[in-house]
Amino acid sequence: MWVLLLLDCLFWGVVAPPLAWLIFPLLRLIAVACPPSPTFGIKVHTPWDMLLHGYLSMHSIRMIDADGEDGLFVPNVAEIKGAYLMNHRSWGDFVVDPAQAAATVVARLAAVAVTLLAGATGLLCRKVVMIRRGKTSRQQLMAMCAKHKRYLIYPEGTRRANQANADEPVPLKPGGLKNIYEAGDAAHIVITVGKEDIVNEKHGHMSCSTMLFRARHPPILPADYPSFEAFLAEVQQAWEQTWRRAYQLREEVKAGNALRSDKSLL
Repeated sequence: MWVLLLLDCLFWGVVAPPLAWLIFPLLRLIAVACPPSPTFGIKVHTPWDMLLHGYLSMHSIRMIDADGEDGLFVPNVAEIKGAYLMNHRSWGDFVVDPAQAAATVVARLAAVAVTLLAGATGLLCRKVVMIRRGKTSRQQLMAMCAKHKRYLIYPEGTRRANQANADEPVPLKPGGLKNIYEAGDAAHIVITVGKEDIVNEKHGHMSCSTMLFRARHPPILPADYPSFEAFLAEVQQAWEQTWRRAYQLREEVKAGNALRSDKSLL
């Protein structure tokens, strides 16, 4: 599987980005003149968006939503403002999450560098906020995020798909959350289960036709809490509740599929 993962990364990191820039003007013209679907304009808003949705389409990624709003995009995504808080699993996050949220993603320099021309495309399209470990201050990050209608962070602080407690929620890092509180941005929690099944860089794994399972929490507004500590406690509680909903959804869907499979053998 390492060979397939390497070839896949090279194609989307080196070959696909120049192609996206070449066909971008044509697809934008189609989006303005006669869009084939309501979300087509979001998918081709920039070459970066084209790369994300091209990847997900060619890998046949499917999304099941706990509230019945199946489909890749978060419902009413174009109207949403504020910060997305998403769970961090693997490299696959940097495709799935900015695509489903139509949001700018905050990523470390190393993550941008490893994606080669795709990462450079994200920077050029202003869809990636790049930070440097130990150098980018919290205030600098807040100023960069303030330039975007929607942005997403990973409050766990690291990819967790291969940790011993990978399927359990953990305490969130307060730094990014304090920025959200001070900026007064709505916090939108989205937990997506199964992203590491698309790409798991530590195990050399990649796959197609992956089914993902998503749970969402209503926006949490900083103005409703008298202190950052109260806001942080609410976000942590909501994170854990949403996490369990997403994993429960996966188990329910798998149990239902197994039941249908058993009945087909009767």
